[in-house]
Amino acid sequence: MAELLKTQTCPYCNDAVEDCHSIWDYEADEEVTCDSCGKVYVVKPQYKLEGWLIEKQCQQCGEWTDDGYKMCDCGEFSEKY
Repeated sequence: MAELLKTQTCPYCNDAVEDCHSIWDYEADEEVTCDSCGKVYVVKPQYKLEGWLIEKQCQQCGEWTDDGYKMCDCGEFSEKY
């Protein structure tokens, strides 16, 4: 597997693209024309799942929390899971 770069960079001239102009769509195999050298290359963003943040909603007040066992503002004790 090829080395993953931290920034979108043209493979021909090594011109780095600013994050605000980079392609972030993980389903994209998008052709990009380099602003510096004018050559076309394909961008394929890669992502790594770090896990899930689980939240639970209090049945009394509707407050969402990801904090294990927590007293809601309404005073109800909300158990995690």
